[in-house]
Amino acid sequence: MRNFPIFSGQFTLRQRHQLPAQAGIYFVLDEREQLLYIGQAKSLRDRWAGSTHHRYKQFARKGLDKIILRYILTSVSELDKLEREYIKQLKPLLNDSKVKEYLPKTSPRFSELQRLLKLTSQPLFPSVMYTCSEGKTIPRDAWDLFRGFVAGVYEERQPYIIVVCRQNMGSILGKSSLHRTKKRFYIETDPRLIPAFYFFDARQTIFVFVELVNDNWADQVFKEVYPSLVDCKIAGVVLKNLVNSNLLMPALEKMIINGDNAAQSYLLNLCKNLQPLPADFSLNKHIIW
Repeated sequence: MRNFPIFSGQFTLRQRHQLPAQAGIYFVLDEREQLLYIGQAKSLRDRWAGSTHHRYKQFARKGLDKIILRYILTSVSELDKLEREYIKQLKPLLNDSKVKEYLPKTSPRFSELQRLLKLTSQPLFPSVMYTCSEGKTIPRDAWDLFRGFVAGVYEERQPYIIVVCRQNMGSILGKSSLHRTKKRFYIETDPRLIPAFYFFDARQTIFVFVELVNDNWADQVFKEVYPSLVDCKIAGVVLKNLVNSNLLMPALEKMIINGDNAAQSYLLNLCKNLQPLPADFSLNKHIIW
């Protein structure tokens, strides 16, 4: 992880007219905090006024709200020195490239994984923050405000990351797995396991989305493990992560599900080998293509 300096402020590319009319070093980043370019200006506002910057069109193609201009203010006499030092230290992606080069494309597989993880971290109805109980309208509990969490990881030939889901994630995953271009991102499995299981191939790891199709059971499991969930970031998406994977088995066993429940059987079988997701886990998006 790069050690960025303490910035004086930041604006999106769309907000560039709000930059101060002062000397400074600017840092251009994308929405995933990837450092693209470092430059200097005697007046940051004038440097980025309109579309006069020599890389404006290149960055604008990425999206005016997806490019962030961060800056530090300094004296004019320090500009050359600081610019050289920051470029050498932080190695921005595009400083040595030709202007005509496009920004790196994002892998469709990586983008779809991001979309699924974002949906996992959101409630079924984002706008509905309340529920009804005994005729009263009350705020939803914290454990009722997201669709899924990372339960842990187990190793076979590669890591398998288990994402326990509820509500309609199975329907979302089902549509994705049948999409004419996205279906290649999934590993075929026993049809009897669908819609409870979807194996998303992220190349260096497999994401196993397991939906608890029984609403009462799902609510109980989420409520039980919630105190041991913390925020983690995967592929630039913040979602819940179970820090103690040993808590999953007792939560699953507390409710007896009538009939054959593939999700319960699958999760209980792998609990013995489930380990917490490593704190330093990261995905190489250049491999996920």
